[in-house]
Amino acid sequence: MKICKTVLRPILLYGAETWALMRKEEGLLERTEMRMVRWIAGISLLQGRDSQGIRRMCGICNVQEKAKEDRLRYYGHVIRREEVEPIKRAKNMPVMGRRSVGRQRIRWMDVVRRDMGEVGWREEDSMNRNRWRKLTRAADRAMQ
Repeated sequence: MKICKTVLRPILLYGAETWALMRKEEGLLERTEMRMVRWIAGISLLQGRDSQGIRRMCGICNVQEKAKEDRLRYYGHVIRREEVEPIKRAKNMPVMGRRSVGRQRIRWMDVVRRDMGEVGWREEDSMNRNRWRKLTRAADRAMQ
């Protein structure tokens, strides 16, 4: 499982802090990781073991939780930056024009707001770096 945590998961989640993941893509990530974990652990789908039980046995958390943790950790970095930094200016930049008709494409900030809403956090919480670190490390703490 050390290989899974140190090699496979970073490959799966490379750049995840900037992705605007939709539920469908999160499910694809989870299925991919579970296929690899089952292969490493030698557990066949025919054995009928559920994913949660396998994760508990192997001591790993859900890849969706890790992706959320990465996004929120990066969001904290962006919020704490100086106002003159390019990334902060790009985040706060107003976009002129109208959005297209119909359902809108999901944006990174929409995903971050969804993640923060699920756990009940506010933007002000990210200004305290130590507190934000403790809040965003929830996925690792649950498996220790």
